[in-house]
Amino acid sequence: MIYFVRHGQTDDNANGNLLTGWNATPLNAKGIEQAKEIAKELKNIRFDICYCSPLLRAKQTLNEILKYHKDLKVIFDDRLKERDYGEITGLPASICKFRRWNANDEIPYKMESIPKMFKRIAKFYDDILPKTKGKNILIVAHSGVGRLSYFYFTGKPTNGDYSNFQLGNAKYMTFKN
Repeated sequence: MIYFVRHGQTDDNANGNLLTGWNATPLNAKGIEQAKEIAKELKNIRFDICYCSPLLRAKQTLNEILKYHKDLKVIFDDRLKERDYGEITGLPASICKFRRWNANDEIPYKMESIPKMFKRIAKFYDDILPKTKGKNILIVAHSGVGRLSYFYFTGKPTNGDYSNFQLGNAKYMTFKN
């Protein structure tokens, strides 16, 4: 089983949904508490391996989980980074005059497209799934990665709209591997 965990809250999440992207944004106080709670929820699951985004907020969430899984092997993988917002990183999501999670919309900024990000996430799963069949896998990453992971396992939306799925901070979802 794959257990996908989104990191806890950051100030960027709390303050107007800023486009954090690849910034080294830490968890805020609420995010740390959320990470502690999700760690408790997952403490009785035996994980065989963990894959984690190398970005700070994901690592901080993972560190809380590792308090209950001290011997868990962790692999940091750049493919699990959040969407690269490029030149609009750090700006409010409200500046987007396009549907940022619709693959059919033209992007007026230099940033990672949905098809490019989906290809990155699909490559990650295509690489790990044959090696992890039947094992409990922990993945700690980001909202955008969770969104595209969901559609990797359930099928791409035929209309190109990836916006109708959202995983909350420090929440998890599961997929069969």
